[in-house]
Amino acid sequence: MTDAKLNELKGDKERFVAFSFAAADLLVELDAKGKICFVSGAAKGITGVDSSKLISMDFGDLLDPLDQRMVCYLLKNMKEGERINPVGARMKNTNVSAIVGACSLPRTHGHIYLAINVSALPAAQSLAVNRDTETGLLDKNDFVMLAKEQLALAADTGQDLELTLLHLENIRDMASHTTEDGMTEFLDKMGAVLRGYSYGGDSAGRIDGDKYGVLHSKSMDSELLRSKVETLSDEVAPGHGLAVKASNVNLDKGHLSAEHASQALMFVVNSYINNEGSEFKIENLADGLQGRMETTMNRISSLKTVFLKNQFNLVYQPIVSLLDESTHHYEVLCRFKNGESPFETVTFAEEVGIIIDLDLAVVKKSLEYLKSFLKTGTKPPNLAINISGHSLESDAFVDSLMQLIELNKDVSNFIGLEITETSEVGDLIRADRIIQNFRRKGIHVSLDDLGSGSASFQYIRALNTDFVKIDGAYVRDVLNNERDKAILKSMARLCIDLKIGTIAEMVETKEQAALLKNIGIGYAQGWLFSKPVDEIVVPKARNTMSINMKRQGFKAGWG
Repeated sequence: MTDAKLNELKGDKERFVAFSFAAADLLVELDAKGKICFVSGAAKGITGVDSSKLISMDFGDLLDPLDQRMVCYLLKNMKEGERINPVGARMKNTNVSAIVGACSLPRTHGHIYLAINVSALPAAQSLAVNRDTETGLLDKNDFVMLAKEQLALAADTGQDLELTLLHLENIRDMASHTTEDGMTEFLDKMGAVLRGYSYGGDSAGRIDGDKYGVLHSKSMDSELLRSKVETLSDEVAPGHGLAVKASNVNLDKGHLSAEHASQALMFVVNSYINNEGSEFKIENLADGLQGRMETTMNRISSLKTVFLKNQFNLVYQPIVSLLDESTHHYEVLCRFKNGESPFETVTFAEEVGIIIDLDLAVVKKSLEYLKSFLKTGTKPPNLAINISGHSLESDAFVDSLMQLIELNKDVSNFIGLEITETSEVGDLIRADRIIQNFRRKGIHVSLDDLGSGSASFQYIRALNTDFVKIDGAYVRDVLNNERDKAILKSMARLCIDLKIGTIAEMVETKEQAALLKNIGIGYAQGWLFSKPVDEIVVPKARNTMSINMKRQGFKAGWG
């Protein structure tokens, strides 16, 4: 062979090596038995094992067990001349998240060549999130979160993506005709296949018990996914394999904004989960957005009717003094008759701008409840009513609330306001002016969730209130967490200096209550004292408001 030919071959070899290192941080060659026979690159940093000690090791032994099953399955089933799409995997010894690509070249006697990269490829973003233990796939929430990120990235890079949704319709019948080990093997292999064909190597999720989602390049035939899953099931349960129904959604966002595209994607996934027995008809993101808008508008209309007609209930949770455990006042909480989550409903109302309607409805219903005590000659209890920061931003709401207070002076001194979602208050100077107007009318004001946001102390400085409620996250583990204890002490000291009352949330044990009392917290709320109750029972012997008491100058309202 001439020197020129040798130099040409040497140049080709160096060029291929350069291309490899341009795409990877670590190159690994496996022999026909899956043993490592060559390593080049950042072996120690990625795997935690020196290059020399990697030789003759099983590559699978370097991987986290949940990813080991998937990667080893894909490598074992590679044929000569094939490659696998890069997939995400975590290294067992170092916890390093990596992207693993592989190919099996012709005439290499079954050897497999791996390119391992730890750079920030899309799949690497999902390795630290929640996975389904049976399949190794992402759970619903993390799948949607990653899919949104991939959607934005694909739009920036010109990639065309498609979402394939798979329903394993008769999986229970299949399970009844195979062993538990057989089903474990099937779910394991199916998870590997779906991850292997997904965009970025990890854009596949188990979105419901028998429903799955795979984000992939539009150039890939989605029929391949359906047939692969059915074939795997036939291998495990011959004659009783799965009938897999696939639905495809075009993820070209067109003229949709990134926010609208994300909302549409979430709606598509939730609609597929809730769809039972009928044909799934959403074909693209535009259809998804339209469906979401229609659903949202219908829900807004329905909730506004609920608020207007008082089709909800109030319950009351006591806030007690830590000095003697006497009840100081009650927080008013909503319960909805159709079983909707109060937190989710209130959050939705805030997001779509109808929280004003709910806040005013709760105030009206609370005032009516207080009047029911007067009718029996009983002193009403003190009630703290939640008011969203969204509502406080509205002049119309503030005017309506002030009017309700003026029209109900016989009981208005028994109500206090608890400002929630303080982060939504933009103009703090205006907000404090409004708060002081309420306080001058005898309405006590509390600031909710001290410590839950980075700007909490900014709000304490700007808004002069009677009480602050300390976020229950600090209370929950205070007995075992010295940092939380130190933070609570500093909050208590600050509020004492500012002459602001403190209320600790989520108090569940006597030990927590004793500690809170010792560090200077004045009041507490939680299941230790009482869960929310449907009716407030006021002892008549102590609280009856007689005409003689009024003549003697008895002061109604918060003490």
